[in-house]
Amino acid sequence: MFFGNRAFWLGAIGSAVFLAVFVVLFVDFETIGDVLAGANYAYLVPSIVFYFIAVWFRSARWKFLLRPLIGSPQKSIYSVVVVGYMANNLIPVRIGEVVRAYYLSLREACSAPAAFGTVAVERATDVLALLFFFAAAGIMGTVGVERAVGDISSDIPGGATVLALVALLPFVGVLAVVVTISTVSASTVLGRIDRMMFMLGKGVRARLLGITERLIEGLTVVSSPADLAKVFAWSLPVWASEAVMYYLIAIGFDLRPVFDSQVEFIAAVLVFTAAANLAGVLPSTAGSWGPFDFFGAAALVALGVGQEVAAAYALTVHVALWVPPTVVGGILLVMDGNSLSGLMKGAQANDQPIAGASDGSTVVTGDSSSV
Repeated sequence: MFFGNRAFWLGAIGSAVFLAVFVVLFVDFETIGDVLAGANYAYLVPSIVFYFIAVWFRSARWKFLLRPLIGSPQKSIYSVVVVGYMANNLIPVRIGEVVRAYYLSLREACSAPAAFGTVAVERATDVLALLFFFAAAGIMGTVGVERAVGDISSDIPGGATVLALVALLPFVGVLAVVVTISTVSASTVLGRIDRMMFMLGKGVRARLLGITERLIEGLTVVSSPADLAKVFAWSLPVWASEAVMYYLIAIGFDLRPVFDSQVEFIAAVLVFTAAANLAGVLPSTAGSWGPFDFFGAAALVALGVGQEVAAAYALTVHVALWVPPTVVGGILLVMDGNSLSGLMKGAQANDQPIAGASDGSTVVTGDSSSV
């Protein structure tokens, strides 16, 4: 199903490259073993609690976005979100958000493409929130923020400008679509898309227009600057809760003495949060293995943390992000009488946009916690 998929191989190559660079630059196997052995893992328990608090805020934000589509939900939105993150952690080509949208359509009176449109809005505001964290870190006086971006981008052709464009372009595109649809009628947008697909047959074009119409329905749940501000406001506690998770694990790795003050320590955690999660837009396998670890560790090294400590910390954070929602999501799905393979087959059978499918269907990206 996946091995003939170009998106799968692009993600696999991306993960392999970033993991290889991560190992070469940051990992000394003898030293990193000592770092991992010396960490205080008692902080993992409260950190995981804060992860699921972040998921609660994600669920509340999604419920807000879904109100124009389903009103008051009949079943738990929280469990749907957790199952979606489990799917992102396990399935190649990162289609957990598509699975989440389809799973919601089984539980509520909502089309999967419309639900997926609201997920796209989520992702756009996630980027805004993470960039806000970068700005907050700078205001808090982290002198290494500029240096961190410079070090990470030093080997990339075009430098920091290219890195920023690559990271932000997909989300700027989503915001542009939202703004366009908010100011132009849906029928006008559909008419333009129909004309752009003139080379396709009428049957295929009608099918694609049907999916697009339902997707637009989800994208336009944010129809005013006030609504966008509300979604952004919901995004801040999402990432603040996850940053607290990272902060607690950082205490377990004794990172506080590296920095001159508590304020700089907190700011460094915010930089790690933003850098590691914005890296999720880059090609990788399920769970964003590779980009998350490399960019998270690179940001910390640029801020003065030792290479092996930064690498061990980034890996520990990633494992703590990966295991709990994967286990809990699997349990919730079984309790609901469903399976991940069943959801995937259902999504495909109902013409949902599976990522990078070889038959030409829509390409979708996303991951569990990363943007």
